Amino acid sequence: MPEYDPLSDLYDLEYIHDYDLPFWLSLADSETGPVIEWGAGTGRLAAPLAAAGHDVTAVELSRDMVERGREKSQPVGWIVGDMRSASLEQRSGLAVCAFNSFLCLKSVDDALAFLVNAREHLVPGGLLGIEVSAFSPEELVDPPYGSGLRHDFTRELSDGKLDRFSISRYDAATQLMQMRLFYERYDASGTLEHRRAHDLTIRITTRDELRLMLRLADFKVEAVYGSFEGEPFTLTSDHLIVLARK
Repeated sequence: MPEYDPLSDLYDLEYIHDYDLPFWLSLADSETGPVIEWGAGTGRLAAPLAAAGHDVTAVELSRDMVERGREKSQPVGWIVGDMRSASLEQRSGLAVCAFNSFLCLKSVDDALAFLVNAREHLVPGGLLGIEVSAFSPEELVDPPYGSGLRHDFTRELSDGKLDRFSISRYDAATQLMQMRLFYERYDASGTLEHRRAHDLTIRITTRDELRLMLRLADFKVEAVYGSFEGEPFTLTSDHLIVLARK
């Protein structure tokens, strides 16, 4: 999404995890045909999927993210496009919309437009995998006192470190969460190099709402997981993973 352009230089520093990669690799190995990743960022998933020998197309609306993705030495077909409406020549056996890309769709209409578009780009019997964060009730309630500033993480880097802090506010009527992210980049000596703030809005979705939207888009839901190990989705799950077939 274009609102991620100002963060493109931090994306690969911020999101260094790969614990979800075996899950998506396993799906790509089990399905027939190419892979399309919708909302691919800089290719955190697309690049290793391509490195494993899969034919991967990555769709991302942020031009800055795409440019950084193209710098990675993997044969990914990059497309600058809106996942609600992008029209590709290719049809895939597996479509992936992971790591909260689905939450960047800020209305039900936007979400349904994407699901319909994703379905049109699947071969008959193709599989769509969606993964979003599962927010606890406590995370959706504004703090009663103070600013609610959270320290989200520290990333230790070869030449210093990156800290992120955040404030969020959730509107239950619209299901929109407004976040302000604060980044601090330090050099190896511990000196602050720069500080920046960035505003971001996402739309929280629930298991049953997502299942209903998939049904409306003419998908058949095959599985719902609460982890990348295939555990059931529960109140304490950190992830909501839904697999649906065309």
